[in-house]
Amino acid sequence: MRSNSTFLDLNDPTLAGAGASGQTPTQVHMSPAGPNSLNVMWATGSYKTGKGLLAENPTSASVVKYGTAASSLTQTATGTSEVYSQIYNTTVAGNGGATALNYTSPVLHTVVLSGLQPGAQYFYQVGDGTTYSGTYNFTALAEPSATAPQRFLLVADWGLSQNSSVTLQHLLQSAANTTTAPVVLYIADFCYADTWFTNGTVLVPNTGLEGHIAGTYQPVWDSWQRFIEPLVSNVPMLACTGNHEIEAESDGKNSIFTSVQARWKMPSNSSNSTSYFFHSAEVGPTHVINLSPYVDYTPGSAQWQWLAEDLAGINRSATPWVVVNIHNPWYTTDASYKEFEQMRTSMEPLTYKHGVDVFFYGHVHAYERTHPVYDYNLDPCGAVHITIGDGGNSEGLSFLTDNKMSPEYEDLNGGCPTPANSSVRPSYINSVDNTISDPWAYYKRTLTFQADGNSTGEGNPAGYCYKEQPEWSAYREPSFGHGTLDVINSTTALWQWHRNQDNQLVTADAVYIVRDPQLCPNKANSWPLVPNGLTMSSEAAPAPAGSMETSVSTSG
Repeated sequence: MRSNSTFLDLNDPTLAGAGASGQTPTQVHMSPAGPNSLNVMWATGSYKTGKGLLAENPTSASVVKYGTAASSLTQTATGTSEVYSQIYNTTVAGNGGATALNYTSPVLHTVVLSGLQPGAQYFYQVGDGTTYSGTYNFTALAEPSATAPQRFLLVADWGLSQNSSVTLQHLLQSAANTTTAPVVLYIADFCYADTWFTNGTVLVPNTGLEGHIAGTYQPVWDSWQRFIEPLVSNVPMLACTGNHEIEAESDGKNSIFTSVQARWKMPSNSSNSTSYFFHSAEVGPTHVINLSPYVDYTPGSAQWQWLAEDLAGINRSATPWVVVNIHNPWYTTDASYKEFEQMRTSMEPLTYKHGVDVFFYGHVHAYERTHPVYDYNLDPCGAVHITIGDGGNSEGLSFLTDNKMSPEYEDLNGGCPTPANSSVRPSYINSVDNTISDPWAYYKRTLTFQADGNSTGEGNPAGYCYKEQPEWSAYREPSFGHGTLDVINSTTALWQWHRNQDNQLVTADAVYIVRDPQLCPNKANSWPLVPNGLTMSSEAAPAPAGSMETSVSTSG
């Protein structure tokens, strides 16, 4: 258990990009782009900070040379480049006041490599047609197959701290220790640029400057991209967005999520999504879905409708496993307990109907895993929910009391949160209302009453929280780390949480997750009834015998 961690030095030569100038590529990274395709992204030139409008860097050619041998990069692909600016109001204290500095990015390049041979190793260089990087390599993603094994690396709320550095080294070990082509599933909150003032001064405590009058220090993005390059230049990363990517500007439009959209391209087009914020990809035996709490998710909304169509279209013969990633947990015993009840009640019936197997979350800076659950009840046909927001960010760990040495949960040490009021929270952030400075002001905890009577917390009704750790919560611990999900075959996957204990990779929680579509028709996309709410009829809820989850070991 480590309660907090200090930022890494942005002046460190590796993070500052020492030796990189002009058209020398840096910040090389990859993401899935669709079937047999990958996005390759990088930066050239230098960012600029200063007052007033800054001259943007001129865009330039984007070229990738690649091939199946390092000595023979015979294939070439071209793409696009872009630059973005981040504008701040010097009259706002949250921006740093009169010392606020605007930002213009380096040139950001994207090239799509298509027609890749599944499972083949490729070598590549990025550049402008004249100046190129060194040679990187990757293994193309496995094609959809129920019998192909697949490793996923899970991390969230990573940041740029001493603990983040330990997590990176452990992720590199997990990436190397597999015979499959691994993929990183990143559950949002990337670099925590909003824990800095725009003038480069670190905010203390590091709790973030979120909202529509907040600022960020965008060079943190450039340092973070260099920091993670050893991993994501070789292993593609599929990511969703979180609250620390909001990064509101004072540009007259209150633009939000500008940086993450410029720096990380996601497979929206290939998954028939009209939005950057929700999309899906198929990797070996797994259909992976990313959703957003910051885009309307209520029934009938574009995101809800897309999810319904995406789930209905999954071929469970080819991709039997379905994983959903959302930054904010639907199930947690942390202070974020019931924080996103409206999203859960809007979408959980849909995901249960189609037999989603595992949910991954971030946001809560600790680890927690549930048993298979649906609507707060143990259900062998439900999903396992795993919070992995413990990547190492400098804000520190959740679940801790004031003395930082004992855990605080909704059922322990007075951790039950207080609902703001009984109003149902709106379902998305409105980026044009500059009268609201805090994005959380849009969200009010929903008063659902299915617990057993703990009402610690001012104004809480009886039953809002639990008296003790609820039976659906299987394992919880406030420590930094990362996870691996090894899909072994169409019915069995091994989940392991690796703790950053004493700088060593320690497996602290390990379970086999077993899916059986014969016992649970929803796991085969053949559920007999469409649920209209969270109370299922007896015909729609068979009661299979046996647990869908088998414990393996817990060490250390």
